[in-house]
Amino acid sequence: MKFQFQNIKQALLQVDSRTIYLYAFLTGLLTGAIALLFHFAIHQVNYLLFDHLANFPLASSPSILTNFGQFESPAHYSLVWLFPAIGGLLTGLGVYFFGSEAQGTGIDHYLDSFHNHAGQLLKRTPILKFMTSLFTLGSGGSAGKEGPMALIGAGIGSLLGKVIKMGARARRTLFLSGAAGGLGAIFRAPLGGAITAVEVLYKDDFESDALIPCIISSVTAYTLFSSVTGFDHNLQFDSQIFHTPIELIFYAVLGLLCAGAAFIFIRLFRLSKERIFNALNIKPYLLPMVGGLLVGTIGLLFPKSIGEGMAVIQQMIDGKYPAHWLTAALFLLGLAVTKMFTTTITIQSGGSGGALIPSMFIGASLGGAFGLCCNHFFPTLVPSATPFIIVGMAAFFSAVTNASLGALVMVTELTGSYELLPPLMIVAVISLITSNRWSLYSNQVPNKFSSRAHLWDMNPINLQHVTIQQAFATNYHHTAIIPPTISLADIQKHTAKSHETDFIVATEKQQLVGLLSIRDLDNVDTNTEETTDTQLATDLISRQLISVSENESLYRVLKYVMDYDFDKVPVVAASDSNKLLGYLRYRDILNYYYKMGLQKDEPTQTNAGTPSE
Repeated sequence: MKFQFQNIKQALLQVDSRTIYLYAFLTGLLTGAIALLFHFAIHQVNYLLFDHLANFPLASSPSILTNFGQFESPAHYSLVWLFPAIGGLLTGLGVYFFGSEAQGTGIDHYLDSFHNHAGQLLKRTPILKFMTSLFTLGSGGSAGKEGPMALIGAGIGSLLGKVIKMGARARRTLFLSGAAGGLGAIFRAPLGGAITAVEVLYKDDFESDALIPCIISSVTAYTLFSSVTGFDHNLQFDSQIFHTPIELIFYAVLGLLCAGAAFIFIRLFRLSKERIFNALNIKPYLLPMVGGLLVGTIGLLFPKSIGEGMAVIQQMIDGKYPAHWLTAALFLLGLAVTKMFTTTITIQSGGSGGALIPSMFIGASLGGAFGLCCNHFFPTLVPSATPFIIVGMAAFFSAVTNASLGALVMVTELTGSYELLPPLMIVAVISLITSNRWSLYSNQVPNKFSSRAHLWDMNPINLQHVTIQQAFATNYHHTAIIPPTISLADIQKHTAKSHETDFIVATEKQQLVGLLSIRDLDNVDTNTEETTDTQLATDLISRQLISVSENESLYRVLKYVMDYDFDKVPVVAASDSNKLLGYLRYRDILNYYYKMGLQKDEPTQTNAGTPSE
């Protein structure tokens, strides 16, 4: 019996194409259970705060779309204003004392962990993300459950991979499976969750090798979640088909409008962080509270722009908006704009919540407004505005995430609108063509060649025959080079502005001093002014000094990046090993390799051009 048990244990710990499916199933079970707890915890906190205490229900109240916010009994508006601020303060304290990975959408941290950290997350991440998201979403923050749940699920897969001592490739697969389970459960969209988890990694690629484990995990989590919450679609929609091929022209125009609106939203999302919240001279843990006060203020004027928003989307589908077409169109357009602001403020001030459900809200509002206009001017060709709400959801979701196939399938499963597949496919293609130059997620990379997760796909022999000087001449980067006397406070400002975490320390005369990584500062108190003003770059140097000569091969740069976990390598002059010329990033090597493959020339005849800063 003991011998048989040992054989079973050994078989389970041996990760191969069969056992990875078993572990994907187990990941889906665990993720589905956590998704249930997460869903009900947020629902109960919402009910306690807004329905019970404030008499200002976020979901089940008479809609502002029908009566412009007139409730049956007086609401406690001061509580509505304060609750998001209190939730923001609790979130800020959690992030400040326990870990910065808990703030934001969750998807960007998911992407970074997959591409740069072999699918590994800290053990605390799922618990911390659960709690901070509960504070943000439960208190009325304008964000979704899906981003945090994707990161929590990925954390479950990562932890299981560590326990089983999986290799990097298998651990990444389980990492993606957990995210797929989280998305599949929360959206009740098993196929959409699996596809989105592998597609959102890249702008024009997807992680095909992990699709089957992701489907297994997503279906498992969805089944467990829906067994308790019900197997109905998240949104109820009376099926309507498009009536004439000419109607597809209107959907194509909607796709273009959503692509343009997505660009505006992404710019607002990015600039608000860089120019407003990073510029505020207050303690970091107070920023989410400030954001909460702003969100609460907007919520008093536009109640349906705060909270998650799925119930409001359902009200749009049900046609619960003002009767006059122009009033209704302007009102829906106003909802889209205010949702852009409340979502941006909630997340970029340091709150914890996803951006996918708010993106669907914005797309639904834009689609509804456009559909009403088309229905008024072309009633024969466009007999109803409701399908435009559904298609708008997919169009905007796709445009901000570059996950066109995932958006198409996700919205179809959310609503059961399979008859709308032709227009959904049209807007997915339009988004793929028009929107892949930008993304809501800064850690999304163009393709597999741009990800460190696929360094093993490369044949580095070709890089051994190309010198750095041949490939890049003197076109090196200088953004992340800092002087030895710069203070930690200024380094933090530099990091916020440039998004760099690894720095090269060098003198004004370009003498190489050392390497510094913000990731190594866990034991340094980076939150007190005294510490940040007195600690200098020379005091914080934590990495072994490495450099490459300009006449060495690109393979040497790639090897250093892989061996030392530092995302850039200093390049020194061939005649003087202390003279710094600049640095190269691993991304530059991957781009060069990719271009070399496209051009199909001899390596020594290919020039990568100027690396972009």
